[in-house]
Amino acid sequence: MQHQRRKITLGVLAGVSSLASLHAHAQQAKPEPSAPPPGTRDNIVALVRNFQGPLRKFQDIKPLAGMKAQGLESQPDLLPLIDTFVGDLDIRYAFDADSGFRYLTERDLKTLKLAREQLLSLALANQRRLYPKLTVERPTAFVGMFANGGELESSKMLDFDFWEKEKYRPLYSGGEIVAAVPVRDVCWFTSLKPADNVSNLRSNTERAHKEAGERAISRLLYLWRNKRWEVLEG
Repeated sequence: MQHQRRKITLGVLAGVSSLASLHAHAQQAKPEPSAPPPGTRDNIVALVRNFQGPLRKFQDIKPLAGMKAQGLESQPDLLPLIDTFVGDLDIRYAFDADSGFRYLTERDLKTLKLAREQLLSLALANQRRLYPKLTVERPTAFVGMFANGGELESSKMLDFDFWEKEKYRPLYSGGEIVAAVPVRDVCWFTSLKPADNVSNLRSNTERAHKEAGERAISRLLYLWRNKRWEVLEG
């Protein structure tokens, strides 16, 4: 499943980057969204994606409520399951297959007899198993990046155990890590100090985000502190 470019579908709806695009794709979707492709517990993964809404200063993971999409009024259980995250990021749950990602819905939860609160831990366990070659590369002594993640590199933001262990490496002053996910298959990280680390990461992030087009995620930088992410301001 080591794909570098992925197609995302919501049942038979096209992949979405905002609630507005959900609306547009729902109108164009054919055939009727009644028989989405099958999925299993073993190929559920979590995708970190851009959220078009108010910024969240601190990490706050909880189900996003109140979603609507024209064309699905009579079938709300076909809407994607989305959790809030941090900054302008959210978490989408999807079935991972060779043909691409298909967003998980409430109907899928019922079919698989899964509780919503099980999803994140299950998805992270699946990702570790499905992508055993996902590794950390260090192009310089002060910068780390993930590779071989099949467009799930950005989802390593959700591997909180990794970040808690990583902060104890000697290169992190005060144990504080700054990370960026400008594109779906990019997660860069460095130490908060010296200041040049952050300025270099910020400029590279803004450039990569600008060039990424529809695959862009976030221009923001995120600080790992007190076992959670927060937006790095300034």
